[in-house]
Amino acid sequence: MNATAMINGFEDMDADGCDAKNHEPMQRKQRRAEPRRKAGGSHSGGGMQCRRNKHFSWGSGQGARLADLRAFASGLVILLCGMVASASAVTFDMTEIGNPGNANALSGLGAVNTTFRISTYETNNTQFAEFLNTSTIGKSNQYSIYDANMGSNAQNGGITQSGSAGSYSYAVKSGFEDKPVTWVNWFTAARFVNWYANGGKDVSSTETGSYTLDGKTTGDIVARNAGATAFLPNTNEWTKAAYYTAGTSTYTVWPTGQDTKPTGTVTDMTGNNVANFGVIGNVQQVGSYANTTSSYGLFDMLGNVNEMTDNQGTGANAGKYAAMGGGWGNSTTNINAFTSNLAPVDGSYRLGTAASSSLGFRVATVAVPEPSTYALAGMGMLGMMGMHLAKRRRLAAVPMILGC
Repeated sequence: MNATAMINGFEDMDADGCDAKNHEPMQRKQRRAEPRRKAGGSHSGGGMQCRRNKHFSWGSGQGARLADLRAFASGLVILLCGMVASASAVTFDMTEIGNPGNANALSGLGAVNTTFRISTYETNNTQFAEFLNTSTIGKSNQYSIYDANMGSNAQNGGITQSGSAGSYSYAVKSGFEDKPVTWVNWFTAARFVNWYANGGKDVSSTETGSYTLDGKTTGDIVARNAGATAFLPNTNEWTKAAYYTAGTSTYTVWPTGQDTKPTGTVTDMTGNNVANFGVIGNVQQVGSYANTTSSYGLFDMLGNVNEMTDNQGTGANAGKYAAMGGGWGNSTTNINAFTSNLAPVDGSYRLGTAASSSLGFRVATVAVPEPSTYALAGMGMLGMMGMHLAKRRRLAAVPMILGC
């Protein structure tokens, strides 16, 4: 056999027209020799199988190369989609709340059948100002999403407004960057969540998504849409994140990881059972009580600001939402209502248009792959590219081996 015929034999291994009846194709150096199968000389039985009879990828024939390309493209799409989904103008430190299928607390709340994530800290002024500066409704202050108290309230308002309608801009007051945003009503919080869920960059993405608002600013709050990826936690999700201890499948009495009543203080924030309530003061920077967290590691679940949820109450509270956890303005006595033993009382339910200096929110999301998952996917993609390039180099070296 001359050199040309030998090279053609190599090509025949990758082509659909290989002739296993007449000869045994030369084995490539990197492949282990396969014994000839006795099958009456048919294509499916003689010598190395033709490429058309192989149903796996990472070969070198045209069909295999197409399969390789499809696999690579699919993996790349998955990787890019994950990166895009996590690319937002605002980022949150998130804590995963797992252990689905848990029972309720004594309050009748807390059972959640899915794993979800919730922001480790309350939403702060820096994050909210980004929303105001990026969204169309922020530039025009449509739906009054900027409350004048944010600028005029010296103790608990953290954002100023400048410019004129259509081109408003917003700045965070010095020292308020990490304090929770206040003077936000439920409909504004829902618009923030829509904007965040839609990528945090689309200037007109506030009216649909997690909640279908379509200009609604008064009346009953709006139900969470099926398939929402980001949302205000409901009372069950909030209760589990605040009180549940996964290791023992029990609830602590207080959302500080303790069964004894916390101490309200703004002067000694280093204890492991202290919070911002019961004193004449104001909001503190999120996470200031560094050694006091819920069992899942969430900060300020008690005190600082009351936190909005997204499911309606019943009876006289139908159409209202429950504000959970209490705020800096709650007295030492009325903070007793915020334990895992008690369901929200009437005073905890508020109209969607309510806004105050001690009311804020945090964001929850569905569970998503960790960044390490994307890193592994990227490594896998690079590995596939490397294998493909190495194979091409080996094929290119065939004429040199044959002395052509």
